[in-house]
Amino acid sequence: MRTILTLTLFSILYSCNTDSNDTGAKYNSTGDSLALVKMVNERETAMKKKDLPTVMAQFSDDATFINGEGYYCANKAEIEAFHKGLTQSDSVGYYYTAGHIHVRLLDNNNALVYYPNRMDWFKLTNPKDTIEKETRLLTLTAKKETINGSGLPLQINKLWNILMT
Repeated sequence: MRTILTLTLFSILYSCNTDSNDTGAKYNSTGDSLALVKMVNERETAMKKKDLPTVMAQFSDDATFINGEGYYCANKAEIEAFHKGLTQSDSVGYYYTAGHIHVRLLDNNNALVYYPNRMDWFKLTNPKDTIEKETRLLTLTAKKETINGSGLPLQINKLWNILMT
């Protein structure tokens, strides 16, 4: 497992480059890529624990979300309602796994993040019996935020906000 994680991180670091049009301070694409990978890993852990506040902390207020079946959520409140339906069901539960994370930095403040996820659904009365397996590709658009336009980054878990999936 450690070898896979090391290879994944190396691949991400190798694939990232800096923006040649950047006229400001040297752009640290490695740190940004790792911050985004960390966010996806935090989301995976939160989804497994059904920790809705942690899942929702990564979405900006104007986020939009399209789930695997094509249902559109127009804002953070609708996204939260969708996730409550997943995490607070009284009849079914799920096992959640995220796959390999691909980060594409568009510039100093914008990125695309792609990763597959899998949800294996089961009835709460029999968790060993999988009733449905869903595998999806999530596409996230992330925008880096700063404190009052000062250029200082927010805390690592708030550095990037998910705008759309």
